[in-house]
Amino acid sequence: MDISERQRLLLLTIINEFIDTAEAVGSLNLQSKYGFKVSPATIRNEMAELVSSGYLLNRNSSGGRVPTLKGWKYFLQDLQQKGIEEIDVITQESIKSELAKIKYDKYQLLRKTIGFLSSLANNPAIALVDGEIFYAGLSHMVEIPEFRNSSNLQKMLEVLEDYYSLSEIMNDGKAEDELSILFGEETDFDGYKDFTVVFTEIRLHDKKRGYIAVIGPNRMRYNQVLAAIKYLSQTMKYLVQNW
Repeated sequence: MDISERQRLLLLTIINEFIDTAEAVGSLNLQSKYGFKVSPATIRNEMAELVSSGYLLNRNSSGGRVPTLKGWKYFLQDLQQKGIEEIDVITQESIKSELAKIKYDKYQLLRKTIGFLSSLANNPAIALVDGEIFYAGLSHMVEIPEFRNSSNLQKMLEVLEDYYSLSEIMNDGKAEDELSILFGEETDFDGYKDFTVVFTEIRLHDKKRGYIAVIGPNRMRYNQVLAAIKYLSQTMKYLVQNW
């Protein structure tokens, strides 16, 4: 490990704070809010080391830091090693019951599934199947701080409208694991560089393959997103297999 245990804890705290606030994180805020038993000066020095190591980036002259791609990947590795929390049982049973009612209708099942996915993940959700895109949660994008900027919102909508680019992104970025996480910086698509897609492959009644995905800013609540997409993809698989 190229960072110390204290730096590790500090990095994870900074990223969680950034996820909660959408604001660059400063040393004074961390010291007062989280009660680190070191001085703000020590926190600043450790943050500087994390910047030097490539985990954080100076966002502005006030000294606030935000995660880099390396920082996000470290955060996700730590999250997955701890284990993703599951959706509560009551919510699981409610979703399964609703989806079971429409399991014979492929398009209804897709639309309802990504509707649940968007609600649970608090970000736009899509399904790509047989040359079509299905959307959910677009109207709530303006509530996400990153999309209050009209330029960012336009870029995201352009990404969401492009079936072939999305399909290529997912085909190229698909991992061997059940769930894939692909940051825009890892792709060759300019319009996608500020976003992240969390996705998984699905199979429908006619054995055609497709994807369901959550697309949003890098600053997502990944525990919620991963839990939601895992549960919904497994539920779709169960319903289709028992069709």
